[in-house]
Amino acid sequence: MIGYLSTSEALLDYCNQNDIRGIFYFRNCTSPNSKIKGLMAKGNHAFGFHAENTRTTETFQSELSSMKKSVPNGMLHSFTKHGSGKLKLGKNHYPPYEPEKYKEWVQTMGVPFYFGNEVVEEMDDFSPVDGFYPKMFWLKKEYRIESFATIEDVISAAKTETVPIIIHPANFVADTFVNSELKRLVDLSKENNIDWITEMS
Repeated sequence: MIGYLSTSEALLDYCNQNDIRGIFYFRNCTSPNSKIKGLMAKGNHAFGFHAENTRTTETFQSELSSMKKSVPNGMLHSFTKHGSGKLKLGKNHYPPYEPEKYKEWVQTMGVPFYFGNEVVEEMDDFSPVDGFYPKMFWLKKEYRIESFATIEDVISAAKTETVPIIIHPANFVADTFVNSELKRLVDLSKENNIDWITEMS
C-alpha cells in the first residue's frame, strides 16, 4: 500500500480537531486521494499547488493542469515552489528558486503566488510586497534565524500582522520538536485569541 499521504492525513486530523484552517500544497506525485479530499472539506481547508518543474512556462503549465484535475472543481488557492533552490529533490524537480519569474506567471496562469521560501529574520519581514510574502516562519528548527526563532515571537507578531507558518506533514509525524512546536503555537494562539486564516488580502 502506498502511504505517502498518511502524514497529510495525520496533520489534517489534528487541524480539524483544533479548528485550524490551512492551505495544503500538493505536488502531482502526492496528489490528494478521496480520504484527503474528505478531510480537507471537513476542515474547510484550501488546496494549493507545490510546483516542481518550473524550468519554463510550458513545464509549469503542464504540472498545473495536472494538479487542477486532482482537486475539486479544479480550484487552487495559490502555488508555491518546491525545494530550497539548491538541491534536486526528485526526477521532475527543477531546483532553482526564481520568485520574480513566478510572479510574472500569475498574470497568465490565473493562480496566485503568495508565499516565498525565505526565512523570517525580524517582525518587519511579515509586511507583504504587492501581496507577496517573501519569507515565512518555519516550524522546523533548522530553518530559523536566532533573531526571530521562538513561538513567542510568532504570537507577538500575529497580534498585528499576518504571519505565514510553514510545516511539512512528514515533520509533524516524524519530528517531535516540530510536532510539539505546532501544538504549543495552537495553544498560545487560542490563549491570545489569534485566528488562523486562509484568506489573503
